Amino acid sequence: MFSHAWDDREFGSRELGSWTPAVDVREREGNLIVNAELPGLNKEDVKVEVTNEGLVIQGERKREHEEERGGIHRSERSYGAFYRVIPLPEGANIEQAKAQFNNGVLEVRVPIPKSQEKNRQIPIEAGDERKPVGSQTSPQTQQTTRATG
Repeated sequence: MFSHAWDDREFGSRELGSWTPAVDVREREGNLIVNAELPGLNKEDVKVEVTNEGLVIQGERKREHEEERGGIHRSERSYGAFYRVIPLPEGANIEQAKAQFNNGVLEVRVPIPKSQEKNRQIPIEAGDERKPVGSQTSPQTQQTTRATG
């Protein structure tokens, strides 16, 4: 009876549940910058802290929707919790970390020590040259043909 009256795609119930928000981590101007996309959330829905594991971003998005159509009342509640841990580099200054929430995007800045470049070009040495297939075979792959008679 209700299968044609209500369409979950129209209602949006399939978009919630356990979810993992997109997170972008980069280093810029002496800061580790973490951006987390949290559409539909407010800053009150999100908790940011530093633990022994690293920078923890967690929260829950909730959606409640009520609708009446054709004399039928539909009420739906959906919840989706998330928990992300971003490891922090050695020497990160967590005392000066700052978080800002704007239009569904959380940005966390953590001052970090300037990275020491450890780039080193590795020279490539020439190994044994390979012979083209069919030009010369090694003694292990040569076959001898014997005539019997």
